[in-house]
Amino acid sequence: MPNNKIEAIFYAYSNNALDHLAPYAYMCQKKKIPCTVIYGEDFVKLKLTPKENIAKIFEDNNIQTCNLASFEKHGFSQIFFSYIWSLAYLIIKSKIFPNFFKKKIQGLINKIFDHIDGETIGRNIANKHLQNSEKIFVFTDTWNRKKKIQNGFLSSMKGRAKIISTSHLPWHFHHPLSIPDPSFCEDIALVSNKWEFDAKSFLSQKKITGTLRYTKKWVTILDHYNIKKISPHDQTKNILILGHTELHTSNWERMMELFKLLSKREDIKLTILPHVRGMSNMKPPKELEKVWDKKSTLDVAVKNSDIVMFWISSGIYEAVVRNKKVFYLSFLSKRDEKFLWRDNAPSNIVIKNEQELFDALNKYDKNDKIDNLCFEKMIWPDGSDPWVNVSNFLDEYFKVD
Repeated sequence: MPNNKIEAIFYAYSNNALDHLAPYAYMCQKKKIPCTVIYGEDFVKLKLTPKENIAKIFEDNNIQTCNLASFEKHGFSQIFFSYIWSLAYLIIKSKIFPNFFKKKIQGLINKIFDHIDGETIGRNIANKHLQNSEKIFVFTDTWNRKKKIQNGFLSSMKGRAKIISTSHLPWHFHHPLSIPDPSFCEDIALVSNKWEFDAKSFLSQKKITGTLRYTKKWVTILDHYNIKKISPHDQTKNILILGHTELHTSNWERMMELFKLLSKREDIKLTILPHVRGMSNMKPPKELEKVWDKKSTLDVAVKNSDIVMFWISSGIYEAVVRNKKVFYLSFLSKRDEKFLWRDNAPSNIVIKNEQELFDALNKYDKNDKIDNLCFEKMIWPDGSDPWVNVSNFLDEYFKVD
């Protein structure tokens, strides 16, 4: 007999996905719905651990967590594989070995992982939960068919549980979607704004709610758990740059030269937050080692800043929620014309070259009025509060089903 009448499961294949799903798990648990968070592919493949603040939120609120290994028997081959995996990541994280050797090791890990029967592992996870609960609601931030374990899990849940998707990030690009196979579609999508609603015309069930990650309620909860990491502000201009990969940067050399120039200025305190996946193993130039921050989480880094600069990162919405001054470095962006907010962005936000940036920094005053309305429209539909929107939806959806 099933142990639970109802259960909410959150499948997070990466820390980035976990950032988006964590507030939904928190909300469901507060509504007395038993919750389980599954740490998926990237937690195994990249040997990730959940961020400290989110792990503590789960612990304090009795939100159950599990990783993929907990569903498999630990035979000799798996123990051996685990040792090899750990050794490989010690090499990758080490400062002793050259980058070309680390890349070869990373490539080997990827090949090994590709040969794992992820579909079967995913189905086994689904079946275990289906045996333990009468009614299941599965939350995922995106259904990526290339993620074998996730695909096996969601495919097994399809038709036997309700699959609810949340936005992986606010829909802020002109980005047409191809129509997917209906068998690989969620039952209902909670979308970030009207543009995402229109783009997902192939879904019969969808609702505009906004996204919980970028709400004042959630950042207040995060701040409570980050209290020891938040720095007092002084008169120094605290500048945070949200880095991104070369693939999404128009001129990598120009970007690096700009970073070096900024790092030399005595009137600012510069922090560069490398992209969580694409830049995690990148070694910065020697001149930038002191400002290259691999340890801080996005919420803490933004909280400790006065100005946040970006050219593509969706992490900018963390700055918007926290009412920070934003500079969009358009001259580094490959997608400048595709941003949905671009035409409505105030001129003092859009920075077209290095001289404009230096002028803007020189003029900046901490008492300047913040105007982030063009970004707010991406995350707060019609000025509404996503926390209220999602809460009302869940009350109705759980009751109906």
